[in-house]
Formats: sequence, structure tokens, C-alpha cells
Amino acid sequence: MVLVLGMIVLLSVLGMSLIDVMQGEASRSRTEIKHDTAFQAAEAGVDDYIAKLIDDRLYPSHFVHPAESTRSSTANGRLVGAAQPWLQADGSAWTYPNGKDAWYGSGQLGNGYEYNLEIFPPSQVTPMIRILSTARPVGDSDVRDWRELETFVRPSSVSDYQMIADANITYGSTATTYGKIYAGVDANNVAHTVQHDGVAYGDISAEGGVSGNTSLRNGAQRYDRTTTPSIRDVIRSPINFNSFLASLVDIRSAAGAGGLVEDNASVDAWWLTFQPTGQVNVQACLKNGGKPIGDRLPLCGAPTPVTLPSNGAIYIGQSVIVSGTVNGRVTIGSAVDIYPGNTLTYAQSGDDVLGLVASHSVIVPQWAPTTMNWRAATIAQSGTFRSYGTDGQTGQTEPDFIGNGRLSSMTFTGSTATYGGGSMGLFQTRVYQYDTSLLYLPPPWFPTLQDAYTIVISRELTATAR
Repeated sequence: MVLVLGMIVLLSVLGMSLIDVMQGEASRSRTEIKHDTAFQAAEAGVDDYIAKLIDDRLYPSHFVHPAESTRSSTANGRLVGAAQPWLQADGSAWTYPNGKDAWYGSGQLGNGYEYNLEIFPPSQVTPMIRILSTARPVGDSDVRDWRELETFVRPSSVSDYQMIADANITYGSTATTYGKIYAGVDANNVAHTVQHDGVAYGDISAEGGVSGNTSLRNGAQRYDRTTTPSIRDVIRSPINFNSFLASLVDIRSAAGAGGLVEDNASVDAWWLTFQPTGQVNVQACLKNGGKPIGDRLPLCGAPTPVTLPSNGAIYIGQSVIVSGTVNGRVTIGSAVDIYPGNTLTYAQSGDDVLGLVASHSVIVPQWAPTTMNWRAATIAQSGTFRSYGTDGQTGQTEPDFIGNGRLSSMTFTGSTATYGGGSMGLFQTRVYQYDTSLLYLPPPWFPTLQDAYTIVISRELTATAR
């Protein structure tokens, strides 16, 4: 009898313990679901604000978002609540004196959650829009249930793409691409395509269609007019290559106002050799025997050391040859062509950057080293991105071409925007790597893309009521 009573007590204790465990697990599960859903609602807040920026890049200066806390204008002290217009007289700076006093999304999200937004405009210190999105269950005042995301966004740059072309783009089965690829619409209104039969770690977008047996990695997607989502969901309107032309004008203006300008009609080319000390050696060059710059190594004068300009702008009225180790953030604009003539690298990756903007083409000369490594963000505004030899735009072979595959290997790290496509056929082996530091460090004076934004940093913060 005693044994039976003992067993009953033991089973009762185990049963109660099991109930407690099950109740605890259920409570933890509900808490995790609540936290996960709040995080998704915070992400929805960020996405909605970026969508507003795509529709109107000056949205922060025009409106207070329906989820945004009450603003106080720094210029005149006016208080402006959620979903109200922000006037020009209110200025470009504000504070949030009332904390998180506006919540939005319960009807739009449809899941019992809502979010609040606080927006911080770009400044000289932080040249990005800062979005603070906080989400919670509707009406929940317990901050422990809230999730808060801090996201920095900026207008997308040409350098965000590994390749942009107003021509068809083709990658073979052995190709691996690491950045975004885009084929646009040319001046004759021809929509171009991307055929990719290799491995892609970045999104592939084409106005004329994406094809090929592509192995998509790391969340990469295809976007064209037939996909869901379509190309218009990620790139609101076709990228206009002509808009890049303004970049060279901007570089020339900036170079004339505190930058570096070299423009002499008696000079055929300028050789700029970057130094790890933060200087660049400048040499005036003449064609060798009258041969094209890409054909034969030119004859150059004595170098003149120059400190890199603080505004990062260098304009050259003739062709440019570049090489060396860049210690700084600088963009070179050339009224003609740009020739990477030797090794081109950075003193510190992630801190230094070089942009190359050629009015015509970016060309690797046939006198380059047989093993060529170079790094830059490049734009060929009206020409091609290629090695010396055959001009794909004209279909003509250039003088004294030594032939395809005569040099060993070329490794290019950076991004390319090219009007007429191109090829580095001079080299037996060609490796194209996207420079991921360009996502947060685009070159100065590089053109931005209309109706597109890039998330630079996104992280979770401890949620607060202020």
C-alpha cells in the first residue's frame, strides 16, 4: 500500500513538472514568434521608406512619413506630425522631441504589428540617410517586446555593379561573377541581354532578358521583364547611360576648383603613377614613332610629384596612363582614353579608392606586363572596356596588334560601366572580380543611379521608447 501511494505521489510530481515544462516551452515559443514578427515588421518599415525614396529622392524634405515621429524643425522650431508636409522653410535638419509618438502599419501589415520611423538626413560626417525603424505588437508598451533596426542607405552608384553595359553581355561556363550585372537599352532603343552560363553571386538584370544555365549563389536572382519580381521592381526605370556623361563635367569643374588639371594639346598622353605616400608622379608623354598609345610604350618626360587633391578630382584633357599604389580617394577623368599601364593597387583596401572615367574607352595596352593586376572602378562613356587589338565598336583591328592570347593573365578587381561592351582578348587568362568595398566606398564624383538605393549597413539596436 505504501509503495502504491509512493508511486502515485511520484507520478503526480512528474506530471506537474511536465506541465510546467510544456507551459514554459509554449511561453518561450510565443515570445520567439512575437520577437520574430516584430523584427519582420521593422524590416517592413525600412522597405517602405526606401520605396518612398525611390519614388521621390527628396522625400525626407517633402513629407513626414505616416509612421514617423513628430519632427521639430531646427530652422524655425515648427512641429510637424506624421503624414504631414515638410515645408522648404523648415530646413534640412530636425529633431524628435516627443520620442516614438507615431505608430503605423497595423492595417497595412495585417498581422497585429506596427512600426515607428525616425529619419536622419545626410551630413558631411555621415553622407547617408539613417533610418531607425522600431516595431511592436499593436499597442504593446512593453519595450522588451519591441525590435529596433538601424539602417544606412545611399543613392546607388555605378560602382555598385560589377558590369553595366549598353550592349549584350556574355559569360561562359567557366566564368564566376561576384557583383551585380546589368544590360541596358542603347541609344537606338535596343534592349540588351545577359547570357550567363557560369556561377553568379550577384543579381543579374537585363532589359532584353536573362538567359543561360546559371548557378545562382548567395541569394542572387535574375531580373528581366518576364520574372517575378520583374526588373522594374528592383530598377524603377532603365539605367540611362547618357546620364553618366555629366560625371566628366563634374570632375572637370571640381578639378578646376581645388583639384588637379593637366591639359596641353602638344602632349599625347599623361602618365600618372600613384605613390603609397599619397602623391602621384605626373609625366607628359609623346607617342613613340607616331604609334598609338596602346601599341607602343610612349616616350615620357621627367616625373613631377604632386600631392593628391583633397577633393579627389583629377581632370586630364588628353589620354591618361595609370599605374602604381593609390593612397587616397580620387577619380581621374579623361577627355579621351584611359590606359592601365602596369600594376594598379591600393595602399589600404577598404580605405583607398580609384575611379577612372574615360570620355571614350578604357584600354589595356599591348605593352602591359604579361601578368597584369589592376584595381579601379571604371566608366567608358562612349567606347569600350577592352585590351588593345580589336575595337568591337568599329570591328577594326588596330595597328601592329600582336594577337589575342599573347600575354599571360589579367586580374581586374573593381567595377565596369561600358557603353560598347568589350573584351580583354590580349590575355590567355582573364579574371574579373568585383570590389565589394565599392558598396560602401564609391569613388568621388562617380555618378549615382536614379531611382535606386543601396543599403550600406543594417544592424539591430536595443529598442527604446525615445
